[in-house]
Amino acid sequence: MTNPQFAIPLPGVVPVCQQSRLGYIQQKCRRMCDYRRRGFPGSQPVSMDITNYETIVQSPYMVSWKADGTRYMMLIEEQDNIYMFDRDNNAFHIPHLHFPKDSDLNSHITDTLVDGELVLDKVNGTIVPRYLIYDIVTYENQNVANLPFKERLDIIHKSIIKPREEAAQKHIIDKQQESFSIREKAFWPLTALPKLTSDKFTQQILHEVDGLIFQPMQDPYTPGRSVRVLKWKEHNTVDFRLKISIDKSKSGQLPERNAYLYVNGLPAPFAQMKYSSSLKEYDNKIVECIFRDGQWHFLKERLDKSFPNAIETACGMI
Repeated sequence: MTNPQFAIPLPGVVPVCQQSRLGYIQQKCRRMCDYRRRGFPGSQPVSMDITNYETIVQSPYMVSWKADGTRYMMLIEEQDNIYMFDRDNNAFHIPHLHFPKDSDLNSHITDTLVDGELVLDKVNGTIVPRYLIYDIVTYENQNVANLPFKERLDIIHKSIIKPREEAAQKHIIDKQQESFSIREKAFWPLTALPKLTSDKFTQQILHEVDGLIFQPMQDPYTPGRSVRVLKWKEHNTVDFRLKISIDKSKSGQLPERNAYLYVNGLPAPFAQMKYSSSLKEYDNKIVECIFRDGQWHFLKERLDKSFPNAIETACGMI
């Protein structure tokens, strides 16, 4: 079995393969999130559709752009023990990152869990990996998940980002030696929607913009599927497991190939897609598809996912 792969090869970033250590930090993250199930405990937004779009005007919401990045939670256990967890709950040890305390820049924060995404910015033709933090669950072993979202953003700024900036200015840490840069992701009130959907704004973002994220201002952090955190994409898509089967039942005819699309938790195919030879290499892989003109169309392979979407997600796109 091959080891899990990080989003981009980076010096020193390696998967945690020792099972006792892996199990310990996975359980620690689930406990911090108060997540009672197995697997990745991060909050999972649902797609905005005709059944839920009114939610954003019934209570206060904030909005940000949806980055085409790779989702990771980050556990800052202590200095030199920093881990990132992908959607499959694989853990990676991240060296050379530093998170000074706001009260003492020469000390390091401990037992802190943040949520975010790794993006690949294009800067003067060079790929620059950056981790955008957009939520926090635990800070210094204190549960902050139940605080309103706006207050959690303030903690990210004052206790994670600002101390790093001050420590860098005083040459306590050297950001140039870090595996990737750390940034906070900005959120705005809904009145900023025209700005966020303008060409001028999206052209300022150095990575691909994949839509919008709507976050309720007063809600706590919700592990697992979060029906009040909404994602909007111009073309909503679904991640399926593609399985190609060969039908040899018709005597005297060439075998017929069929492309079936499976969702999580349903043993039978959810839908069928027109087969073409270009799909052959994606057999049994997770693929992103769009529903258009009454049928599903292949967009790309999802290398960052090992499981398809749930049936509720797929039904919401039709």
